[in-house]
Amino acid sequence: MPEVAEDADWGLLLGISAAEFAARRFSADFDGLHSARRFARNVLDEWGLTSYVDDAITVVGELIANAARHALEPATSDETAATAWLGLVRRHHSVICAVADPSPCTPQPQQPRQLSESGRGLHIIEAISSSWGCSQPQDSGKMVWARVATPPEL
Repeated sequence: MPEVAEDADWGLLLGISAAEFAARRFSADFDGLHSARRFARNVLDEWGLTSYVDDAITVVGELIANAARHALEPATSDETAATAWLGLVRRHHSVICAVADPSPCTPQPQQPRQLSESGRGLHIIEAISSSWGCSQPQDSGKMVWARVATPPEL
């Protein structure tokens, strides 16, 4: 398998060259998560969706945080860090934010305790997005996605 640059565009790797698709690989460390959020913000700004950046970045932040926490193992000193992919697709009246990670476990909404600092991510995604879901898990992983609505005139 050929080595792929860390910042390679997922769409180009898959032979998809569309102005309404962008993807970036990320790792679970601070730099990887920060880079993924910055990438999403830049793409949405380029697409002229500045009014929807905050909602979409919140959704992206929760999706990548879930992947980092539940699917990506931290690297040891003699191996490279596991990665996942963030993909953004602009569709009529929406932006689809998707994260493909190596875990075959499906996401399960939790009932967090009142002062708990975790367990609210899927509830936040559900509240902000018009819909969300998960692909059929495979041994190689799954994709969790959320659709953020945009106005009809875009």
